[in-house]
Amino acid sequence: MGREFCRDMHKAASTSGFVALALLGGLMLTSPSAAQTSAITGETFTAGTTGALARLCGATAQEPAYVAAVHFCHGLLVGAGQTSDSLHRRNGSAPGYCLSEPSPSLDQVAASFVAWSFANPQWDGLRAADGLMRFAAQQYPCARRAARR
Repeated sequence: MGREFCRDMHKAASTSGFVALALLGGLMLTSPSAAQTSAITGETFTAGTTGALARLCGATAQEPAYVAAVHFCHGLLVGAGQTSDSLHRRNGSAPGYCLSEPSPSLDQVAASFVAWSFANPQWDGLRAADGLMRFAAQQYPCARRAARR
């Protein structure tokens, strides 16, 4: 059921254009280097920080919590992306990021987020959703905003 759920979420997100916009989230951890060496624990899933989300999104297949971590990461990315999209549409405001076409896969977004987190450890303690949106705005800028710079 887990893999089918993620596949269905990914398909739904892609279909609705939210796919990897699914860039929002977070959990625990204090630094990207720690993210690569610390074990995933229950606290990693509940911390709610950017660093913790990066740790979960960067889990390797050799880790006991790998399946749960990847599913959590993908679920948070999709949920946060869809929430952000809905709020911007509802408020009539410009989105904070714009995905390219075709939209990147969840795995691509997760890997990019982990790399961004590693390069920006100052945001590890930030709420996961705030860190994810900060990442998305930098990784997937909108053409109008980029043109104004």
